[in-house]
Amino acid sequence: MNLFRLYDWFDSFAHDTFRKRFSRQYSTRQLNDAKCNYPDWKPLTKAQKKEIAEFWGLNYPEKSDFYTHEIMLNVKGDFDVRYVPEKVYRLYLDPVLADRKLLLAWDDKNYFDRHQPQVPFPHTYVRNVNGYFLDHNYSPISQEEAKKIILEHLPLIIKPALITGEGRNIKIIRTVQDVEETIAHYPKNYLCQKLIVQCDELKKLGPHSASSMRIVTAIVNGEPKMLTSHILCNTTDAVAVNTNRGPGEGVFIIGIDDETDRLVDTGYYENAKKLQTLPSGFTFGGLQIPAYREAVDIALEAHKSMPMFGFIGWDVTIDENHQPVFFEWNLRGIEIYHSQLSMEPLFGQYSDYFVELTKKIIKVNK
Repeated sequence: MNLFRLYDWFDSFAHDTFRKRFSRQYSTRQLNDAKCNYPDWKPLTKAQKKEIAEFWGLNYPEKSDFYTHEIMLNVKGDFDVRYVPEKVYRLYLDPVLADRKLLLAWDDKNYFDRHQPQVPFPHTYVRNVNGYFLDHNYSPISQEEAKKIILEHLPLIIKPALITGEGRNIKIIRTVQDVEETIAHYPKNYLCQKLIVQCDELKKLGPHSASSMRIVTAIVNGEPKMLTSHILCNTTDAVAVNTNRGPGEGVFIIGIDDETDRLVDTGYYENAKKLQTLPSGFTFGGLQIPAYREAVDIALEAHKSMPMFGFIGWDVTIDENHQPVFFEWNLRGIEIYHSQLSMEPLFGQYSDYFVELTKKIIKVNK
């Protein structure tokens, strides 16, 4: 074994160990949070656990491997073996279907519109790449030139270019003082983008942050396919829609019916608490999402040139002109819990394909 292969082996081992621990802890937290909202909680039967293990090829399942199914049984009222356990996705499918050697480069938001120029991302005025400033066209500029461009286009959104999550360090800059503080103190690797005004329909779901659709696509037999979609909203005044304030408040998820382009009747907070009417009094079921089909088509077309990533979660909003605007893509850890809680089993009609793939991966790992 040469040094490069040895490095890859240790790197994979470390990632797999982390993924296993994370999936176990995350599933446990999901279960405990959901139990608080359903007093007549029913555990899975031995027969149901056996069916899950056999269906997914789990030779030595742990307790947490069944938590997703137990949650869905109690929240939705029926048992469906096709729900994807967290470990199946995070430990087996995700690391195999996403080329980790490319992830860091393709995760850099500063280069999204260079990788996929046909995808409508918000206009980026200034980029900071490893401490160096670039303009929209990737031409080097000085710090003073960057400051001038930012001041000319206020207000703007500033956000980290590399791995973030849960809305960390996403801010609106509105004043000269905001700009001075940003240039002086914001960590390197960030971008300043046009502030998007969402359409009136989505404003009804959350006026303070842009409600974000998550469209999940996957490569199936070499072709990108649509899996599921939902919309992420926030009941608080947080700038980033995925910023949580605590269980049962802040972030909530509503599924989108892919046949009608409308929101389903029931949404869920992240602790699985149900809601059909927002604190504002708005009942969201049946709300038509403008340009939804166009957004799905753009995502599928873009995924064609990115087959090295088996799953992609696309975050999209619809602007005031009823045009889709893509915030980002997510190439790993696409939060399958949101997808399955808000709608149905993640893989749907493609479940057999991914079940067989999972079994092959488990066999190779063994």
